[in-house]
Amino acid sequence: MIATFVMLYIIIYNHYFEYQFAYKHSSRTLPTEYLLSSFWEGQEGSFMLWNFWHCILGLLIISTAKKWEAPVMTVVSLAQVFLSSFVIGIYFFDVKVGSSPFVLMRNENPWAPIFQDPQYLQKYLRDGNGLNILLQNYWMTIHPPVIFLGFASTIVPFAFAIAGLWKKEYSEWIKPALPWTLFSAAMLGVGIMMGAAWAYESLTFGGYWAWDPVENASLVPWLIMVAGLHIMLVNKSTGHSSKASFWFLFLAFLTLIYSTFLTRTGVLGDTSVHSFTGEGDSLFWHLIIKMSLFSLLFVFLYFKNSKQIPVVKKEEEISSREFWMFVGALVFLISAAYITFYTSLPIINKIFGTNKAIGEDPEYIYNRVMILIAVIIGLLTAITQYLKYKGTPRNFWMKKVAVPTFIAALISLSISIFGKISYDKYGAGYLGAIHLALFASIYSVVANTAYIWSGLKGKLKSAGGSVAHIGFGLVLVAILITSSKKEVISINRTGIMIPGLTDPKGRPDSGLENITLIMGVPTPMGKYMVTYEGDTSLPNDEKMYFKVNYVHKDSATQKIKEQFTLYPDAFLMKGEEGRTSLSANPDSRHYWNKDIFTFVTSMPDPEAAKDTASFKNFPVRTGDTIYYSKGYILVDQVIEANKNSNKDLPLVDSAWLADVSVVSNDGMSYKANPALFAKGNNLIPKRDTVISQSLVLQVDKTAKGIELGVKESNAVMKYITLKAFQFPFIGLLWLGVIIMTIGFFMSMFRRFSAN
Repeated sequence: MIATFVMLYIIIYNHYFEYQFAYKHSSRTLPTEYLLSSFWEGQEGSFMLWNFWHCILGLLIISTAKKWEAPVMTVVSLAQVFLSSFVIGIYFFDVKVGSSPFVLMRNENPWAPIFQDPQYLQKYLRDGNGLNILLQNYWMTIHPPVIFLGFASTIVPFAFAIAGLWKKEYSEWIKPALPWTLFSAAMLGVGIMMGAAWAYESLTFGGYWAWDPVENASLVPWLIMVAGLHIMLVNKSTGHSSKASFWFLFLAFLTLIYSTFLTRTGVLGDTSVHSFTGEGDSLFWHLIIKMSLFSLLFVFLYFKNSKQIPVVKKEEEISSREFWMFVGALVFLISAAYITFYTSLPIINKIFGTNKAIGEDPEYIYNRVMILIAVIIGLLTAITQYLKYKGTPRNFWMKKVAVPTFIAALISLSISIFGKISYDKYGAGYLGAIHLALFASIYSVVANTAYIWSGLKGKLKSAGGSVAHIGFGLVLVAILITSSKKEVISINRTGIMIPGLTDPKGRPDSGLENITLIMGVPTPMGKYMVTYEGDTSLPNDEKMYFKVNYVHKDSATQKIKEQFTLYPDAFLMKGEEGRTSLSANPDSRHYWNKDIFTFVTSMPDPEAAKDTASFKNFPVRTGDTIYYSKGYILVDQVIEANKNSNKDLPLVDSAWLADVSVVSNDGMSYKANPALFAKGNNLIPKRDTVISQSLVLQVDKTAKGIELGVKESNAVMKYITLKAFQFPFIGLLWLGVIIMTIGFFMSMFRRFSAN
């Protein structure tokens, strides 16, 4: 696998465009740091990455699994057979198996006329198609290896479950499988949130999560894996839920393959902004066969051994830890099923010939249920740690949770009252659910923090679970606050409306939340005065870089309290009829308690902004008035000078200057100072531009006297439309993810040590 990676990288790095993979996924202008991203863009490269991680994990299993090595590695090897076949690219008669990254353009497209020319490389394949602009971000260099490690790791707990059935050791497999389950949950979680960070920095959804089908497809296996982890802990401690342990790990692995099916066969191409387009029927049936084979393997072994799997016939006590852990696992499973159903609507429609749609507000479809899930899970992660296995005396439990409950209620009540959380878009009921979920999330953080000292006596080595719960609680708190307090600060009050705007999902946008900034003109935006100061592009770079300055002044003293500059950028792309469109990348100003998130939504088409207008000349004297379409021009002063009478002209022989005031119909006034200089026999004009009025002014000297040239041109006005959000406490989200991951790894190392 390493040799294959090296060979493919050499092809990409050296721009060997005779290879189809290099031609489709890279170009000569692609920065070196994004060459690795070319691997992940292609189906073949991402499957190679998945297989590579299987190799690494397999070597670790071989060195640590002891008696479990043979059955576990059999399952891993079977998965590697499929992953390898995805990139083998051979034919059995007319059936293509996989797609090789090493095929040549001339072999894949022999009918193309260009390949009849021996010099086709020099003439026609001098450059490649390049990398998808959405992937040209540093997160896309590090996020895919992490998420694919998470994907690859899900097979290990499942393989231990198969090994337990195979060797008829129905409970013994739990102990060696637990650290691997913790590792898988950690890596999947980190990978998902890295994807969220990429979306936050590269996409213009205005956030880190949009319930996109590809996001959902990654989230569902993680939810089930975490649920399975808690079921395994129950089984290890009490013997309960033996059969459920097998099923949860199977479902986690199965939904991962299913998510691969959804995102790589093209079935979500019309509903997701970053799904693969698919490789035709070959990959479609390839993944169907893989799902079917592993499902049949599990179902056969499970039902063959079902009667021998030990079952504790005594019901769990409602006051026991295992009872509520099982309830929490079921809640996770229900949430995963709900997400899977709505994500799978395109598949359901194709199978049953229906035309069901999630609606115009998909975020609410998911959030209306997930907000209730957050309430339940928050409460369970808070109180379950204080319960004992097999039963807990009521007085003992009440005494332990009383103080954390009071502290959490006090904190959440303070945030609800003084934090001004008044998100009423979906009515009072939804707002009430937000406040309830906020209490539950804070309760989880406070209760688990307290448990480390009251329950574990400060033994941090045993506190992995509590640390993970603290991180998870912080993630929930951050999601609730950032989502309900996210504020659009780019409300357009300029009166300049740009037609044809669309939102990030291609729907018509009224433009009310897109402020128009004319270059060089400070414009009020909330508490800020915002100025579009200019833009630039670099050689061999497809991006346009914008410079936007923010200034916040004290309303009383007008002293600057805060000033910063953001540099959002955008890829300029040629569209239909030669028109130029842009794909924006946001920029953010980070504070400890908020982010100012900014991206450009439109700019004038450079091709459509060519200047075809001409000057109209007017003889002028001081005090004259000239009218134009949007107002009038007042000539305040006309000055004529030469070097003989004016010593301030050392560089030119003569000068003619005009000091004018441009007054628009809306009452705004602008100053301009066009001029004309003479040096020897050369005339040097100095034009002045009033960008907001699309005016260009120049001075001319004729035999009759001084004339003022006036030109109105749409090409004069450089502007952008900007959308800006304020995200409160977004940093809390990333902190929660880090703490949760640390908790997973603490538990994992402790379990590995115990083995």
